[in-house]
Parts: sequence; C-alpha cells; structure tokens
Amino acid sequence: MTVVDVDTHWESTASGSNPLEPWKDLLPKDLDRLAFAIAGDLLRALPPDERPDAARLLPGLVRAAEDRGGPVILHPQHDATATERVAWMDRIGIDHCLVNPGGYWQGLEFLGADRAKGAARCNDYLAEQLADQADRLHGVAVLDLTDPAGAARELERARGLGLRAFFLYTVNGRPPGAVSPGHPSWDPVWSAAVRLGMIAVIHVGNTAADFDGWANIGWDDPRGAGVGGLIRLANTQRTHVGENLLTALLYGGVFARHPDLTVLLEEMRVGWLPFFVHNTERQCASSLALGEWPWETSGGEMLRRNVRFTPLPGFGDTDALDVLRALPEMCVFSSDFPHMEGNADPIALYGDTLDELDNTLRASFLGANMIECFARTGDPLSDVASAHAGRA
Repeated sequence: MTVVDVDTHWESTASGSNPLEPWKDLLPKDLDRLAFAIAGDLLRALPPDERPDAARLLPGLVRAAEDRGGPVILHPQHDATATERVAWMDRIGIDHCLVNPGGYWQGLEFLGADRAKGAARCNDYLAEQLADQADRLHGVAVLDLTDPAGAARELERARGLGLRAFFLYTVNGRPPGAVSPGHPSWDPVWSAAVRLGMIAVIHVGNTAADFDGWANIGWDDPRGAGVGGLIRLANTQRTHVGENLLTALLYGGVFARHPDLTVLLEEMRVGWLPFFVHNTERQCASSLALGEWPWETSGGEMLRRNVRFTPLPGFGDTDALDVLRALPEMCVFSSDFPHMEGNADPIALYGDTLDELDNTLRASFLGANMIECFARTGDPLSDVASAHAGRA
C-alpha cells in the first residue's frame, strides 16, 4: 500500500533559512510576526488605537517562553533536513510527502509589488532543501496570483525545480487582484496546474478573512470578553473562506473546464464538509428558481472528483473517520509534521479505528485517493513503495 502524507511543513532554524531575508526590513519581527500569523486579518480590521500589541494578544505563549527561558513560539523548533524527513517517513511507513513552505511564506503579504520576486526565492529555497530526496519529498510552491499569466509561468518554473503543488490564498477575504478564481481569466493557472501535474492547496494560513466591522466586539470594554474573545474570533472565518474558494471554482465553471484539476484543503477541520457537499449538491440541481444546471456533470460529482480534504485528529478532528466514511473519495491522510497540532506517529494516532476499516477504504484514505489525483494529470507520483519497510 502506498501512503501519501499531504500536509507536512519545512521549518528550519539553520542559518539562511528565510528566503525573504532581502526584505527583512518590511517584515514583522519576532512576536509581531506570530501575532500576524494567528490573527493578522482581524487585527487589521480594528481601529489602530484598539489593537492589542502582540504580547497582550498572546499572553499564554509569552508566559510559556518565560518559563522555559526560550523564544516565543507556537510550534516546537525543528531543524529539518531531507535526510531527517525521509528517515522519519520510513519509520512511520510513509512513501510520499507534500512539503509546505515554512512560516516564512506568510511574509509575502508584506512585499507589495515584490511579491512575485519573493515567491520565486521561496520556491528556489524549498526546492534546494528537498533536492536530495525529490522523488519522495514534493514541495509546495507559493505564487503571486494577482497576475494569472505570470503565476502560470512561475508554476512551470517551480515544476522544473521539482515542486508538485501550490498554495491558493485570499487577501482580507478577497481574491488576489480582486478577480474571482472562478473567472476564466484565471484559466492559465488551472491549465498549467493540470498540464504540470500540480495540486492546488488551500491551507489555513492562507485563508485571511474580511473582519471589517466584525472585529470590533469591544474586547477592551470592561463589559467585553477581553483578549480571549478576540483571539477566538480570529479563527472563526477559515472554513467560510474555504467555502468561498470552492464555490467560486464550482459555479465559475473551473471544475467543468478543468476536470483533472485537484484542490486540496489542509487544516480546515472536516466536520463541516459532508453538509457543505450535500447542500451544494442540492443547490446545483436544476429548478424553476435557479434555472438549468449548465453542465452535464453534476455539482456534487465535480466536488467529489476535484476536491480533497485532510483531517487532523491532533487538531480536534475527532470525527475524522466518520467523515471519511461519508465522503470516502474525498478524504486523504496527513500528519502536519512537525507542527504541534500534528503528530510524530500520525498513523498510530488513529488507533484501532483505522485498522477496523475495510482494506479498500483504508488504502484509499492513506494514499490511493491522492495517487489517482496525480495520475489523472498524466504526471503520476513515482513508485517508491518498495523503498522502505513501512508500518502502514
């Protein structure tokens, strides 16, 4: 059985591990960078005089750092190397990993007109880091999507470097360039993705929302909820942004025009997806009010064919296998290694419930669903199942 882990990360403490170093003066520093990563979209929507500073927003992380005498961090520090990563995969029984860029990628938002240059440096860096194990470690590219034609050219270059997927993103809840990704002007991106055998990824760190008006909950009023209410509010819109991206692609005809495209949701929780899929199916049915559905393939079939998602039990997806049973063709496996909400032994995390699945369903979840997605582009993942003695 081939096992594919669709969500790992490349964090490194090594010198030169931030490819955005040429723009360091534009980037938030230390604790401010962490506050931006967790709640930047919400803080931006608050009046400047009502924005808590990073230390006030994240008091628990600050206290933890003081107690251990180290830096303020969300995830444990990890000095990744390709050899280390593949050794971990062999211990677990994982054949292929998609490897997301480290937290440095979120600095792209501060580069303005230089975003495309910064993205290219990020792609060069990640490809170089993974080069020694490129048959099993498949990097995820970052792009400037305000220019679809330019993004398609960078996808071509990134694929030449060995990368196999790319991030989608929103800007304050809006599409890059203020044009929906469902618009045909984005077709150069989707055509390139399929032609090059690359997967489009919606990851939680790229789902900035529009909190204008909503952010002002009076957190600092004596009658308000305090910073605890504010930080929780910051994490309420991620699935909404995911829905907006998916419905734009569905109703804009992207999945009809590009039937071999795959869009993958990572760290977006999974309990909402069965309702979303079934409700969208009903909305796609022809009716007097909505008119005729414009394509031969139903909306539900397109979602099942073109969309994949991954649960994270360590991130609260305790219903992961129930959702797998409800949407077996859409659900795929990931670890989120080495992040704190992931797990260093992610297959074992599922325990006996994974072993209780029938062999076909278990194999589809652990790898076959993603193997099929790459294969239908004409650029399948290489067969490395015999390269290790896995435990899956």
